[in-house]
Amino acid sequence: MEGGIDALAPLDYAAFQILPNENRFEAVVCSGKKVEKLAAGLLEPLLLHFPDVKGLYLKGSNANFKLQLPEHLNGAAWFTKSTLSRFLCIVDTLASLNTIHAVEGEMSQLEEARLFHLSLYAQGLFGSADSGSNHSMGPPKDFQRNLGT
Repeated sequence: MEGGIDALAPLDYAAFQILPNENRFEAVVCSGKKVEKLAAGLLEPLLLHFPDVKGLYLKGSNANFKLQLPEHLNGAAWFTKSTLSRFLCIVDTLASLNTIHAVEGEMSQLEEARLFHLSLYAQGLFGSADSGSNHSMGPPKDFQRNLGT
């Protein structure tokens, strides 16, 4: 069994299959006569770095595109499996960070809403639906029990 492509070997090309309906891509690299699957991931973050691919994405059908150096740059030392792998890792990390920031923002909004509602209960603005009675104006007993009080 042959080994994989060396991380520092110059690539002949990198091919990407885009799957817009699944918002995914798959990348393979070729060096010499060896072809190896390199990565798969979310498509949208990748589109920011490959504007020409956005047209393929907008068509909505599966497509392939190839990254290949111009002839006068063939064998360039920087176009390697390692370089492309790091690039795709950075793109994926940025997408993950954006998702984390969005979730943190949502959690912050939920916490603010929770504190707001607690302050309303503490002020006695919520209470019995019977407006003419002298019932307690605090939060319902189930609400207090869920807060651990």
